[in-house]
Amino acid sequence: MKFVGQAVSSHLINVSDLSICEHLSACTALHHMTVKAKELTPKQILTVPCATCGAAVGEMCELHTGAPRTEPHRDRKLSAAEAVEKKLSRR
Repeated sequence: MKFVGQAVSSHLINVSDLSICEHLSACTALHHMTVKAKELTPKQILTVPCATCGAAVGEMCELHTGAPRTEPHRDRKLSAAEAVEKKLSRR
């Protein structure tokens, strides 16, 4: 893969290769989802299964040792935020 005549040695794009607009929109989207995920109640988060540890709906997330986590996995929070947003947009 080449950018502006330079060979890129890895498959990852360096942030400095992105335009300011692309970089800011990606950061804004990530910030938006993170803020929304933090605003959810524990009950709302438990309405979706966890893709990371496999916890079912209504069950707490687990550590790899099998002990309960103090808070749900990030991906579960994001999934719950998407589910809540989807549910609200249907109304």
